[in-house]
Amino acid sequence: MAVLQNYSRPVASSSARGLPFQADAMEAFKNFRVTVVDDDPIICETLVDILQSWGLHAEAFTQPDEALECIRRNKCDVILLDLVLSHVCGLDLIPQFGEDLKIIVITGFADKDTAIRALKVGAFDLLEKPFQNELLYHSILRALTALENERQSKRLIEDLEQSRSELLDQQQRLENLNTQLLDTNRALSIFAQNIELEREEVEKRIALKLRNLILPIVVKLKNDSALHYYEGQLAMLTRQIEDLTSGFAMDSRVAMTLSSTELQVASLIKNGVTTEGIARQLHIAESTVRTHRKNIRKKLKINNARFSLRGFLNAKD
Repeated sequence: MAVLQNYSRPVASSSARGLPFQADAMEAFKNFRVTVVDDDPIICETLVDILQSWGLHAEAFTQPDEALECIRRNKCDVILLDLVLSHVCGLDLIPQFGEDLKIIVITGFADKDTAIRALKVGAFDLLEKPFQNELLYHSILRALTALENERQSKRLIEDLEQSRSELLDQQQRLENLNTQLLDTNRALSIFAQNIELEREEVEKRIALKLRNLILPIVVKLKNDSALHYYEGQLAMLTRQIEDLTSGFAMDSRVAMTLSSTELQVASLIKNGVTTEGIARQLHIAESTVRTHRKNIRKKLKINNARFSLRGFLNAKD
């Protein structure tokens, strides 16, 4: 039986309050909002009665302005919109209803051009009065299904965008952390190098003091006739100090080339001690120091007199 038997006086059939076909299909959309906009109160009442029997939240308006205000305030899922309203064409209202809803146009004056125009301005479907309950049921069910699919797709896209944004933020945090780690690693590397240089410098200062200050004293004690009994121990101590300090005062080639006394003289020359100072520290004559200097130059093959012996020895660090 048709829901609308004529264009102005609809009569609801007994089956309008509960359809036997696919009765559970609409259950997924229980309490979804459907708004009827028609200038005939009887049509509005009949359609609301049918929609509510299907578990939908339905309300109807005969005035388009009231319908627009209610939809903006309470939102809506599907609109059943009459094509011909008092003083206004229903199609002109479609752009004002906004998005995230579906509009089904109902009219008793349907033709091909009207249907095409309705679809172009955003209508989901068009039903020609009078229509069967089952046709209305399936049209609303398709509209709600399409709407829910669109909403799910929109939520999925939003979730993907959110995930993408979070991944980009995480990537940026990881890049920042990596930069910090690289900076920290460079700083630690420089710090370790500085510690190593400081350690070498401290060892060198200790070695130079041993060689330039303590070794001459030990040599002096060894040459003291009163301590002849300890000559062996003092000689061993001298060798130990020379072994400990030779690597810091001179490079290995120089240390292997020169004798013990020449190595002492070379070490003092390297540290800027004058011939007179060397003679005083080693308790030998200045002429002996000059002889040692000549021998050192000869052994190190410094034949050009313009080359500084001290500069050569410092260059061997």
